[in-house]
Amino acid sequence: MTKKQTDKLMNVLLGIASFSILLGALFKLQHYPNGNQILYFGFMASFVLSGIEISRLKKIIKILERDTEKYQ
Repeated sequence: MTKKQTDKLMNVLLGIASFSILLGALFKLQHYPNGNQILYFGFMASFVLSGIEISRLKKIIKILERDTEKYQ
């Protein structure tokens, strides 16, 4: 998978997680069933995806630092 494809996939997954948080909050406000489950799923998905994104960014930072040390 290329970097562009990975970035696009992460954006879509984070968007779905954010949407499920909003949907779960709306369900809870309207007292519809399963609002808690949708809300918890959204928070957990967002938590996991944020951890993955942070590890990807750390890897990119290491590569950039290594490249800048080469040119100094």
